[in-house]
Amino acid sequence: MNRLVGYQLVGQLTFTPDDLTTVVGSFSLQPDDDTIWIRLTSEQPPTPWPWSYGILGWRTAEGYELGSCKAYSDEAGQTFKLGVGLVPQLQSGEITFEPRGYNLSWIKKGNPWTLTFEAQSGQAIAGPPVLGTRATLGVLADTVNAGVSYAINDNIARILLTL
Repeated sequence: MNRLVGYQLVGQLTFTPDDLTTVVGSFSLQPDDDTIWIRLTSEQPPTPWPWSYGILGWRTAEGYELGSCKAYSDEAGQTFKLGVGLVPQLQSGEITFEPRGYNLSWIKKGNPWTLTFEAQSGQAIAGPPVLGTRATLGVLADTVNAGVSYAINDNIARILLTL
């Protein structure tokens, strides 16, 4: 199905060394959506940069239902995917970001990190299972087991004929 309506602005924040996990803004999924794509754009020019990455997540009252990921920023923007292959129990939550720095003393000397967060939700995979899923492997296992049973029965018949 991959219904993607387009990115919506969730927030633009400036991070300093005092920031821990920060709520960027609220974001809700449509029913049956199982994935959020988040575009992260840095507002700083590409220079030797003291910031390393941040932990990006989507938190509901049930926790981080779609997981979390390391998110690096780029002036051109970079997209990150949050999803675990299951539809979350709740559709409303908030996007969070926890900045991590290479060198805290550099950051304290005046290197705030301004990021723009945009998000959209959708379904990562729709349609019948592909090769390698449990459903397909179950069919293959049944086929192999049937072949083994046939081979055993064939060998028993040969043994009985020789007696």
